[in-house]
Amino acid sequence: MNNKSVDIGVGVFLCIFSVAVYLYAGQYSGRGVNSYGPDFFPKALSVMMFISATILIIRGLAGISLTTLESTDRQGFIRAGGTLALGVIYIGLMKLIGFYIATALFLYVLMAFLGQKGQLTRILVSGIVASLIFGIFHLFLKIPLPEGFIYNSLKSF
Repeated sequence: MNNKSVDIGVGVFLCIFSVAVYLYAGQYSGRGVNSYGPDFFPKALSVMMFISATILIIRGLAGISLTTLESTDRQGFIRAGGTLALGVIYIGLMKLIGFYIATALFLYVLMAFLGQKGQLTRILVSGIVASLIFGIFHLFLKIPLPEGFIYNSLKSF
């Protein structure tokens, strides 16, 4: 398979995928504190993905592709699969323990999985990044974040 057909095939797949994401995001309803709703960001990303995929198709049809395909590394597939699995676990944990703790834990475990050296670095970075994300979305943008089953159970006491 040559690079031209790979670019066109990937571009078509990404166009279809971006349309599916856009349509799925349209199911989100309501308005936040700001003028945009929960569907704004996924729709914006899907439009950008569609534009990028269309450019990839055009470049493939014009013959503007990489001359060689790079081979993929088995270790890279393992890391990508592990990262994907950790992301799925993170989504489930978010419902159980809440956004803040799940995010800090996810970042710490992900850095360890990807080989980040230094326990203190992993602790500090995961705590600071989780705090910044929480601050931006919860405090500044006033977007409600998952509190988790455990937090909601403790609130009832």
